[in-house]
Amino acid sequence: MTITAATKVYAVIGDPVSHSLSPVMHNGWIADHSLDAVYVALQLTSDDPVAAIEALNGFAGLNVTVPHKEAAAKAASRNEGAVANVLRREDDGTFSGFNTDGLGFLDSLTEGAPDWRARARRVLILGAGGAAIGVGQALSPHVDTIHFANRTAERGEQAARSIPNGRTTRWDDLERGFGHADLIVQTTILSMADQAEMEWPVSFCRPNAIIADIVYRPLETALLESARARGLTAIDGLGMLIHQGARAFEIWFGIKPDVVKARQRLLAALA
Repeated sequence: MTITAATKVYAVIGDPVSHSLSPVMHNGWIADHSLDAVYVALQLTSDDPVAAIEALNGFAGLNVTVPHKEAAAKAASRNEGAVANVLRREDDGTFSGFNTDGLGFLDSLTEGAPDWRARARRVLILGAGGAAIGVGQALSPHVDTIHFANRTAERGEQAARSIPNGRTTRWDDLERGFGHADLIVQTTILSMADQAEMEWPVSFCRPNAIIADIVYRPLETALLESARARGLTAIDGLGMLIHQGARAFEIWFGIKPDVVKARQRLLAALA
C-alpha cells in the first residue's frame, strides 16, 4: 500500500508493547478491505499516561494494553466504564472509549468451549487489571460467583466490587480457589515467556474445569500445558486477542473482519 498524508493511523499502546501481534492482525484486515490506513505499535512510558494519551493527536484510533487501560478511560470524553482498551477519534477531535476485552473473551470462550454456559457456575479470575475486570463484567450475568485472586489484595477487592457477584480469593489460597472453580481465567503477565515460572495448582482442579489463559506469547503457557495434561478444556490467548480486535476493528471501520484469516496469520507469525 502507499502511505500518504491522508492515510489514517491506528496503534496499540502499552508498556511493554514490542511483543504485540496486533499490527499483524489489523494490517492484515486493513489489506483485506483495501482501506487507506496503517496500524503500528507504540510503547507509551509516562508518569502521566492520561495526558500522554490525550496528546496523541495524529491517531484515528488506539488499542490499549497494560498498564494504560484505566488511563485510556480517563482520557476519553465518552466511555463505557472505568477501563478502556479501544479509543476512537471523533469528529470533534476527542476520543470515545470502549472495552472489547469482555465480549472478545466470551467470543473466544464460546469458540473453545461451546457448552461453557452449562458448565461454568463458579469462576476464578487470576489478576485484577483492566482485562480481568472486563472479563469479569462480561461473565457476571452468566454465572453465580466470580472470585478475583490478585497478588495485591486491595486491587482484587476493587475488581470484585466492580460486579454484583464479585468475591475475592487470597493469592496464598489458590489451591482452594482452583479446586472450587468451574472456569479459571488467567489474566496476569505471569504466563509470559520472560516471567519466572509459576507453579499453578492445576492438580486441585475439578475434572470438568475449563482453563483459559489470555497470554499468547507463549501460545502454550505452563498453565495450559498442565491443564491439557490432566485432560481439562484449555483455551489459549489467541482467541481473545482476535475477537476483541475484531470488535475494535468494527468500532473503527464499521466492518466485521475475518477472524479465521486472522488466526492463520497470527499462527504463522508466532511460528
